[in-house]
Amino acid sequence: MQVGDIFKINSYIEPEDANNQNVIFESTNPDIATIDEKGIIKSNKVGEVQIIAKSEENDLIRAECNLKVVRKMEDSEIHFDSSLNLNSLEISGIDYNYNTVADLKGKITTDLDIEILNNKGELLQDTDIVGTGCIVRIKENGDILRDYKIILYGDVNGDGKINSIDLLVLQRHILEIEKLDEIYKKAGNIRKNGNRPTSVDLLLIQRHILDLQIIEQ
Repeated sequence: MQVGDIFKINSYIEPEDANNQNVIFESTNPDIATIDEKGIIKSNKVGEVQIIAKSEENDLIRAECNLKVVRKMEDSEIHFDSSLNLNSLEISGIDYNYNTVADLKGKITTDLDIEILNNKGELLQDTDIVGTGCIVRIKENGDILRDYKIILYGDVNGDGKINSIDLLVLQRHILEIEKLDEIYKKAGNIRKNGNRPTSVDLLLIQRHILDLQIIEQ
């Protein structure tokens, strides 16, 4: 978390029919981060703290996690080429013909460190292809300051290409055979109207593959 961030923990007690379902939350250092009775964490200053959730009935029944708070990154610390589209923490507008890690890094200007990871969280090399679900990670002295997610419209399986595999994957999603995660659904919504992908989007991908109508990124 960055200084000033707010995050809510979702907690539950098993079994579901336990008499006392109440959970008590604690922070080992409220100066760094606080947590209230609803499980809402607020980060206050840079440092590391442990967050504890325990049963009101028996404090031996507990879960703990370590939380690192880093400095707040300002938007002015990073600049994206005008060819890219930035929507909150999502990046689109990538040229599907020139979408290697090196291509993308060349369109980002910052004094901070940049890493690009695939959709499995694995670090990519400069010659690797960037696709939907990849992460642009901004770091400073090893601390993660910000993550951006990539959307390449038409690339619904995350391999950085737009081909017949994407047609098959999107068709299975539309037929409710195999559901896509949110970022891939967005990549499949070629019309960018915020609706779920439909057969119209399938047709647009097909036309792109046949070089009849290129998908606008």
